[in-house]
Amino acid sequence: MKIYAHRGSSGNNPEMTRLAYQVAIDEGADGFECDVRLSKDGEIVCLHDATTKRIAGKSLRASIHTLKDLQSVHDLMTLKELLELAISARKDLLIETKHPNLFGGRIEHKVLDLLESNRSQIVDAGIEVIVMSFSSFAIGRVKDNWNFCKVTKYYLSARFSKRKFLALNIDLVTRYPSLVKKLQNRGSRIFIWTVNEKNQFEICKTLKVDGMITNFPKSARSHG
Repeated sequence: MKIYAHRGSSGNNPEMTRLAYQVAIDEGADGFECDVRLSKDGEIVCLHDATTKRIAGKSLRASIHTLKDLQSVHDLMTLKELLELAISARKDLLIETKHPNLFGGRIEHKVLDLLESNRSQIVDAGIEVIVMSFSSFAIGRVKDNWNFCKVTKYYLSARFSKRKFLALNIDLVTRYPSLVKKLQNRGSRIFIWTVNEKNQFEICKTLKVDGMITNFPKSARSHG
């Protein structure tokens, strides 16, 4: 079972900053997880929310501000920078594209362009990079070109999905642990988010999931 640092080691560090990901390396994470949006000037920014309000106190909307604007209020990384770090550190990478957004499917096209331009480096590093989304439309844009993962927190959405990669909410798995076995028997690889408590670590370990996504890689490593 692999341990993915959710927005970096974000439990004790500013999320999706270089510091958070560097700490995740030091804490033994097998991979990184990030969320991405496009800035006004078309840069792929590692940012979960539509604005910087929660993480920076000052509200700048990613879609109507430049990368320079956004970085002036928070130490945000670009996906290009994070991918370079993942390659150099030999860490797997989960990339979730956020929807809805002002640019629609352009976010997936930009992500795919970046990944394709770095395909040889990714292969040489021996890492796995997976694009993720809640949006079926987003998955449709990715599936013929790159490994993709459906993210869901609903039972029926997971139970009847035909996706080879599924990311499930820990609360869903806690409530329906047999769901994971059903999906595994069907051949699906399972990632669980966001796993932060000791009992949750144990659940993931018992179910032998492929990966758990956590804010606390060091704690997860001690149980995984």
